[in-house]
Amino acid sequence: MSKNRIISSDRVRQIRKPKTKILIAVKGKNKTEKNYFNNFENGQKPYNISYARGTNTDPLNLVTMLIKEIKELGLDLQNGDMAYCVFDTDTNQEKNIIINKAIELAKKNRITVITSSPCFEIWFLLHYIYTTASMSNDDVIKALKQHYPKYEKNINIYPYIKENLNEAILRSKRLEQYHLNNNHTIGNVEANPNTEVYKVIEYLTKNN
Repeated sequence: MSKNRIISSDRVRQIRKPKTKILIAVKGKNKTEKNYFNNFENGQKPYNISYARGTNTDPLNLVTMLIKEIKELGLDLQNGDMAYCVFDTDTNQEKNIIINKAIELAKKNRITVITSSPCFEIWFLLHYIYTTASMSNDDVIKALKQHYPKYEKNINIYPYIKENLNEAILRSKRLEQYHLNNNHTIGNVEANPNTEVYKVIEYLTKNN
């Protein structure tokens, strides 16, 4: 009888185990990233996804804001909770200075920086093709529309590309290795095209 009680208590503790808190900061009022990441939470996952407040577009300000909100929400980044700062590099080389400062500050505070060069939509494009051609934001959107003509900013494209998720992850890793082989700093403007979004997705899908 006592053994059954012990097993029952263990099960109760497992059920009551608090969910991992995942806090994501995205730039400005852009809903593209939020609409995409929301597809990986349905209320039954072992984690809860929330988004940092504010309308910052500068990478350094994004990280600074995220640090403040981590403290306010009581995230424990040393014991399982996660904080991601998601932003685009765009194409202006001068932005590298701010990006590097943001990455350095994020590392000191256990925040994972997720960059996309030149923009978040390169992650969507990699669901269809692999390319190393340097592009502007407009180039990426134009290329994406060749595969999904109805694409517009802030729509939820996930239902239409989810079948190619594994291919996108593999292409992202291959592209990242391409830049490393060519001595490009991941996260900087010269690593174009590139995206680290796969790191978030791998975490979310492995922790179903």
